[in-house]
Amino acid sequence: MSADVPPSALARCATHPDELAGATCQRCGGFMCGTCATRVMYELGLYCPACAARPEMNYLETFRQKLWGKRDSGAWLVAFFVPFAIAGGVKALRVGAVPAAVSLLASAGVGVGFFLGQRWARYALLLVPFALVFLALPALGVPQGFAQVAALIFPLLGALQLFLDPRNQLFFRLDISQRALHRLWDLKENNPLARHAVTLGVGAFMLPLFAPIAIVCGCIALRRVDPQARPPIGRRGSAVSGIVLGVLALVFWAYALMYLFGFVSHLP
Repeated sequence: MSADVPPSALARCATHPDELAGATCQRCGGFMCGTCATRVMYELGLYCPACAARPEMNYLETFRQKLWGKRDSGAWLVAFFVPFAIAGGVKALRVGAVPAAVSLLASAGVGVGFFLGQRWARYALLLVPFALVFLALPALGVPQGFAQVAALIFPLLGALQLFLDPRNQLFFRLDISQRALHRLWDLKENNPLARHAVTLGVGAFMLPLFAPIAIVCGCIALRRVDPQARPPIGRRGSAVSGIVLGVLALVFWAYALMYLFGFVSHLP
């Protein structure tokens, strides 16, 4: 025989005492109502508003705010070419090549707008390669036809890559998908020492001094791996790859030195 539970004995939301609790926070265990229950991207379970707002829990949003409106390497790269475009435009104007001068000076203006984060410059940058190839190059004596098409490919691919780059979109204060944001966080923030280990491991085949550094970085990165941490620390495969590449590079250089000094008669 069961007795009725008085209303005062029922669990209530810690934020809204008038509301009955419908769940508990996965992090702190506090009671919360349906209104307070919050889901955090790429996290299972429900969290109270206070825990969901913590940087270590909502790490992707913290990462997005960190890069929001901050210039990236692409903006600085575009700005690097602006003085050359201005100088080329002035020189073309002096020799009477008006189409080339207009295209170069207009490209410089687009570069300045891109560096300042003007959204129109993102779209205008896609037109800059066409203006330079079909207006500036003919004035410089470049024959039309295949040479123009070949000269267009790489600048256009570079401009298109900048246009689609999630990091550059955050500089222009454009929203990106959660998947793109997670990939960007994984590239920039998730156990970067593992990524350095792979880079050093590859470079060790050209410079043997990188090999022990790659092994050390890989071992440290491997010890840091903790998928249960908040934010999670991954890249176990990259850490192991850095160690393997470092060891292989040491073996490669050891065998090369033995062959050089005559300890072995032939290469495998």
